[in-house]
Amino acid sequence: MNFKPGVILLVSFLLTFSACSEEEKPPKGTLPEEKMAAVLADIHLAEAHVNRLQLKSLDSSLMLFNRLKSDIWKKNKVDTAAYRESYSYYMTRPEMMTRIYEKVNKKIEVREKNNNIKL
Repeated sequence: MNFKPGVILLVSFLLTFSACSEEEKPPKGTLPEEKMAAVLADIHLAEAHVNRLQLKSLDSSLMLFNRLKSDIWKKNKVDTAAYRESYSYYMTRPEMMTRIYEKVNKKIEVREKNNNIKL
């Protein structure tokens, strides 16, 4: 069989294009990337806050961090189940998690620049 170069090129293009299909849609209830980035930024700032306090007791540190997480859930109108499911979903998709963490970094940079790193 002799195939013309144009046919081979067309078939190659179609195979390549079909491999680059749309990203799958997240399951219902998954936090959108922007919301996930906001929550993660708050969590990382809370962790940094607790670490800066250098509390002598691990229990005290955990109690404070859990209190701060509770405030984060309220602030962002998110529950722990939705956060955990979303985190698990995004952790299995590195390209999405990379985008989210790029947003997290930008959010933290903006908050530091504005001297607004409070939760």
